[in-house]
Amino acid sequence: MYCCEKKCNSCYLAIGISLIVISLIWNITLTIIVSNDNPAHINSFNYSPVNLQNGGYITFDTNRIVEKNSIIHQEGSSDFIINNDGDYYIHFNTTIYEPPSTGKEATLSVYLEHNNATVYGSTVGETVTNAYQTVNLNFGVIIKANRGDVLRIKNNSGTIVELLQPNIDIIKIK
Repeated sequence: MYCCEKKCNSCYLAIGISLIVISLIWNITLTIIVSNDNPAHINSFNYSPVNLQNGGYITFDTNRIVEKNSIIHQEGSSDFIINNDGDYYIHFNTTIYEPPSTGKEATLSVYLEHNNATVYGSTVGETVTNAYQTVNLNFGVIIKANRGDVLRIKNNSGTIVELLQPNIDIIKIK
């Protein structure tokens, strides 16, 4: 405790080393997950904001990472098509901007669909009370999927929303 109160260099060094170790463990864990017998990973996102109608599906305009061909996504579409049976980890995050046109309390919400059915545990939402307010939404789920299954993210906010840099990772884990 005395060392931290003085803010000495050894405290900063210990914190820096701890962060490096945590980062290395995280990278090794992801490498093991993606490097199993059936590795597959896709990361898709949008640089530009996306205006999305209620009930609409988020389209992703850029595929940043595509490992193997277990997950197929055409840039500019909302559908992620599973090409190999297995277990998949899906992580999604975005910031949603409450448009000034509503200016009233609203719950901004999205969820993952798997073959047109809501995936349990993927519905996320936050209530905003003012116009010009932003909220962060994210979820992570594991599903069992078969060849030809379709995954996509749907807006169920009851209003048009603006999504800022929506991002999705789909990783085949087994």
